[in-house]
Amino acid sequence: MSHDHPYGKPINVLKFTDTKQVQIDKAELEKMFDHQEVKNRKVVIFSIIGAFRRGKSFFLDYCLRFLYANYPSINNPNNPLDNQQNWMGNGEEPLRGFTWRSGTKRDTTGIIMWSDVFLHTLELTGEKIAIVVMDTQGLFDNETSPADNSRIFALGTLISSIQVLNLVGIIQEDQLQYLQFATEFARFAAADSQGQAGKPFQNLLFLIRDWSNPDEFEFGTEGGDHYLKDVLKVKSDQKPELRSVRQFISSSFEQINCCLLPYPGKTVARVKTYDGRWSKMDEEFKEELQKVIEHLLLPNNVILKKINSKDLKGSEMKEYIDSYFQLFQSDTLPQAQSIYESTIEKQMSILLEKCIDHYKQTIFLSNDLLTEENLHIVHEMSKNKTLIMFKEEKKMGNIEHERKFKVKLEEQMEKLYNEWKDQKKITFEQIKEQKAKQQALYEEQLRLEEEAKEAKHKAEINLIELNKAKELQKIEEEQFQTQKALLEARLEAENQRARAIEAERDAQKAHREALEARLAAERAANASKPKKKWCSIM
Repeated sequence: MSHDHPYGKPINVLKFTDTKQVQIDKAELEKMFDHQEVKNRKVVIFSIIGAFRRGKSFFLDYCLRFLYANYPSINNPNNPLDNQQNWMGNGEEPLRGFTWRSGTKRDTTGIIMWSDVFLHTLELTGEKIAIVVMDTQGLFDNETSPADNSRIFALGTLISSIQVLNLVGIIQEDQLQYLQFATEFARFAAADSQGQAGKPFQNLLFLIRDWSNPDEFEFGTEGGDHYLKDVLKVKSDQKPELRSVRQFISSSFEQINCCLLPYPGKTVARVKTYDGRWSKMDEEFKEELQKVIEHLLLPNNVILKKINSKDLKGSEMKEYIDSYFQLFQSDTLPQAQSIYESTIEKQMSILLEKCIDHYKQTIFLSNDLLTEENLHIVHEMSKNKTLIMFKEEKKMGNIEHERKFKVKLEEQMEKLYNEWKDQKKITFEQIKEQKAKQQALYEEQLRLEEEAKEAKHKAEINLIELNKAKELQKIEEEQFQTQKALLEARLEAENQRARAIEAERDAQKAHREALEARLAAERAANASKPKKKWCSIM
């Protein structure tokens, strides 16, 4: 039973068909782990596994309630985180999230992941992390074969960084046998470790429900750890296989704990219509439930998923999950050795991809310094830096594994170099052609500029000559006008003198005429007078 959640839903990323084949929902895996906010973050995979109808999904839904009170998520990035202290919420609020129900029939099949991923930035380191929640099919029911039980347990162990093994009453010997896969895997890891530190798996928590002996071992993690220590104690009278499991558990997981939970109350355990509200729980169970969830999921307590001591990012985790799912396609449980070899293959493939990216970046950064003559030198320098990086990275496997993938890396770099060299030669030819064209254009431009300069110079000379001609013409015009004015003045003076002469002549003529008239008058007057006779003395 579970009500719809506003931010996420269960996604069946892996399920077993009626023909015992494995169906994988790659699209949903890519949607989650290749999400922009997840692919480059280091991941925490929180998983629960255990017997069916024992409250695994019920427990996970309270984990979801804690996570939504304490972390933003890809579907709720602006989560105000205003209910961290009282994260269990209203006592009458039904559970939301993974489906669950009381009764005898299985409700979860295969492997289910919560579609929403929780986000956090660690305060001490500033690292950005993503938290993925995973539920698994219930084990030990009358529908699940021993091989399927082993497959589910093996997959949960391989994928998770925090694995909760949900059991009821006590830890039984046959349940410990399902850890045999983990211990077998650890054997191969130990044999091929090359002296490197780190265990193949991170955290395992035995969550014991309905613990009935609190007087001997008290409820909670402290009492649980004492109980687990007693259960895993190696004794001389044990069978060799049981002693072996106990001896190798510590070499399989970095941390193993146990938590003892009390009986939740009759309503929780028996009423089919119970919807998860904590008001119906026994108070003691509620308190211990709250403590163990905080112990597992507080920001300082979450455990990053590692392979060979290397933290995995979201995009890398998707590749490992896909490769693990592929190994479980048949009804036969794959051997721990084949899974281990596949893990090495995937880790080395991711490392090779990282090294190839480094090689590409190194040669591309040298672009400004490249010539046709130094391509090989740049390649050798980049290759040596990349091989040093490959050698210094933590790796699973033995010397033979490292040698095999080193050869692959060198072959890939040589192939890339030859492709890059051919491209560069074409590029260099294109550059030469471009430079020749640019030189021709430059020379043409110089010629045109020289011609323009010469034309400008000629134009300037012509302008100067024109200005001089205009100036000379102006001077000549001024001289002409001056001479013209002088001539006109002379002509006017001559005219005036001629007029004066003419006037003088006219005056003289008038004077003569006056004199002549006077003389004529005098003659006339004289003629009219009587003449006197003159006598001469002689």
